[in-house]
Amino acid sequence: MKKYYIIGAISLLVVISGSVAFYEYEHNPKIEYQKGLHYYKEKSYQKALSLFKESAKQNYAPAEAKLGYMYKHGLGASRDDDKAAYWFKKAAHQGNAIGEAYLGYMYLFGKGGVSKDYKKALYWAKKAVKQGDAKGEADLGYMYQYGLGVPQDYSKALYWFKKAAEQGYAAAENNLGYMYEEGLGVPQHYSKALYWYKKAAEQGDAKGEYNLGYMYGEGLGVPQDYSKALYWYKKAAEQGDAAAENNLGYIYLFGKGGVSKDYQTALYWIKKAVEQGYAAAENNLGYMYEEGLGVPQDYSKALYWFKKAAERGNAGGENNLGVMYGEGLGVPQDYSKAIYWTKKAAEQGYAQAKANLEYFESEYLFGGNWGLPP
Repeated sequence: MKKYYIIGAISLLVVISGSVAFYEYEHNPKIEYQKGLHYYKEKSYQKALSLFKESAKQNYAPAEAKLGYMYKHGLGASRDDDKAAYWFKKAAHQGNAIGEAYLGYMYLFGKGGVSKDYKKALYWAKKAVKQGDAKGEADLGYMYQYGLGVPQDYSKALYWFKKAAEQGYAAAENNLGYMYEEGLGVPQHYSKALYWYKKAAEQGDAKGEYNLGYMYGEGLGVPQDYSKALYWYKKAAEQGDAAAENNLGYIYLFGKGGVSKDYQTALYWIKKAVEQGYAAAENNLGYMYEEGLGVPQDYSKALYWFKKAAERGNAGGENNLGVMYGEGLGVPQDYSKAIYWTKKAAEQGYAQAKANLEYFESEYLFGGNWGLPP
């Protein structure tokens, strides 16, 4: 009996220990996080989100940061900047580099119920940078580029963009391309700009795709090629990039580079950019109404969209609005307003506006008015 009891007790212990081990396995935050990553890589975002939540409930910082990222980008759930900021903050306060970088980003742009605060943005970006985080490096470069919370310094911006780009961070590759395109902190160099835009575009970065399309469309550092421009604009536009949507519409509107004119397709893409408040697209939509391209000719609607663009400081919109007033299209003829708007466009270096301004000033003067408006 004694021997049987001992054997039974041992068997019971084995069962108990097996049960305990199984429980620990199922609720281990690291294991749940790894499972979540597996589903994330397979793009099963809802399953991944559920597992990251379970892991984050146990204060596992990598899961908290990943949750923030998924809410920020709307993966497995609706996009929610408030929830993203919440989880980034939790991860950041545990010293997680991704959480630190993204929390800094939220302060930099005032997202997720967080007010813009460049000092806090700088604080968190620097903490992330100390851990070698590429996003932190890219955001720090951005702050130096535009002088946000720090003195503007292109050389430092370039330094941090390069650090992040060397880690393959697509947004930094795009920003580095922009520095070379515009000659900021470095001599202007279109070939190098093209190189970095390509690197970003090949990773699916929408801004990189747009900028690469622009380089092909304008023939900067590469022979002009509208078919390639169209390809990259489409890639970026499909990700919701407003500039790409507008430029894609423009190519169809005017039939550039062997692309057949297609007013309905042009209208589709230009409207998508307009919905995002993109000023150049508002100007283009105004032009379509003015000329009756893909829509019934309607001067009042043309005037409306030219005004929207002009009020955002778009030179084309300012010029076109001035012409509408000067020609009395959809509005009573008014040379003083024509001069006002074409002058604003001319001050931005818009060549056609300078010629229009001279014409309207002449008409104002010799049309019976003694002197120009102030």
